[in-house]
Amino acid sequence: MKELFINTLQSFNELTEDDQKKCKELFERPLHPKMQEHKYMKFTQEILDNHPNESQEKPYFLTFQTITLHISYSALIFSLCGVFESFHLVIYVGVLEDEKVQEKEVFISDILNNLITNELPKLKSFTMKFVLLHNNVINRNVVKILSDMEPSICSQFLFIADSGYWRYMHNPYAQNTCFEILNTSISAENIEEIFNKYRKIANTKNLQYLEQFLTDFYNLSRVLLADKVSITLHLCTLDRVDNFEIIIHNHMKAFKEHIITRKLIFQLLRALIIIYDR
Repeated sequence: MKELFINTLQSFNELTEDDQKKCKELFERPLHPKMQEHKYMKFTQEILDNHPNESQEKPYFLTFQTITLHISYSALIFSLCGVFESFHLVIYVGVLEDEKVQEKEVFISDILNNLITNELPKLKSFTMKFVLLHNNVINRNVVKILSDMEPSICSQFLFIADSGYWRYMHNPYAQNTCFEILNTSISAENIEEIFNKYRKIANTKNLQYLEQFLTDFYNLSRVLLADKVSITLHLCTLDRVDNFEIIIHNHMKAFKEHIITRKLIFQLLRALIIIYDR
């Protein structure tokens, strides 16, 4: 398959006629030649166009994920996720030919630095609060590269590992701690009581991952409470991006009988971002 036609996607055909028309028009807009050649897109202008006159600040966290979609290709997606609102907005997507990207962590670090330095400041109504990442080898290496830079963006923002890798362990303390911290209304009056309760458990049981979670989310709570009387952290997870990853994988199944190319994956990602309004 040389070209992807958006109207062949099942998700597109679930839309109303009006939404199909809008999506088709967006998908068929010509891309900058550089983006076409290198199979990437930035969505800074699209985010600005869709949120032109926001009167209230929109706090968000930044995250990125690398998704293996083929033996030769991976997707790299950077997203903004609302801290107190449920929005999930893709600001950058690219398709990597893995064999040609020898130092993937360096490549990702460069893009992250560029987004934070040049793109995110353009979003005047949006305020970045922290970076939330899956706890995997690539992401840990990216954070190390950023930490070693001078100056380092790690000194400007909290970098936090998502609790998803241990949240569902057969450990009642981990389950209960995560559930309460993420779902309780936290304020200056109760923050110490809430976190100290679970610090004692983590220390007694020597649960280092739980101690790290409590340290990270205590520091995050302090940052967020600087602007609000009380907060709830239930949206401070990677559930939204994980769900979008599942959507991408499910759509890839429809192409198992086709020759998969970097161009096809790029067109599919672009189509899904449009269809799912990400």
